[in-house]
Amino acid sequence: MSAKAISSKTAWWPRLIIAAFVFFALFIGNMVRQAMNSDVNLVSKDYYQQELAYQQHMNQVKATQALEAQVLLTHAQAAEQFSIVFPAGVKAAEVKGQVNFFRPSDAKQDFTLDLALNEDGQQHIRTAALAKGLWRVQLNWKQAGKDYYLQKDITLQ
Repeated sequence: MSAKAISSKTAWWPRLIIAAFVFFALFIGNMVRQAMNSDVNLVSKDYYQQELAYQQHMNQVKATQALEAQVLLTHAQAAEQFSIVFPAGVKAAEVKGQVNFFRPSDAKQDFTLDLALNEDGQQHIRTAALAKGLWRVQLNWKQAGKDYYLQKDITLQ
């Protein structure tokens, strides 16, 4: 047998190994390209500043829990309405704050409203135009010189 005849019989496996490496490199390159093109939504754009203010936030939560009568955050699915109800005796003019609708899956849908209570100490917000899914409603308010914070997760269907 000549050397030429032997090399032609064994020449397929080096090509197979090289092809496997090439396909693996193409696969990894494609995965990197897809990862670089995917949209990454952070929880918040200013997460570092929010982390620094964490102790103040914890004080607000503790003050909210110490209230004698709690503020109610309710969602009526059938009426497509979210309600904020302050306890009786709270004067609406003394309460200033904001309602933040936070969408964990898409930061572009987040929005903030000013707290505008009616004479009964309530505010009703329509949810019909909001996207279906999980929303985190965060209520920050100031009353009698003290800051308060309340949060509730709602799922729109």
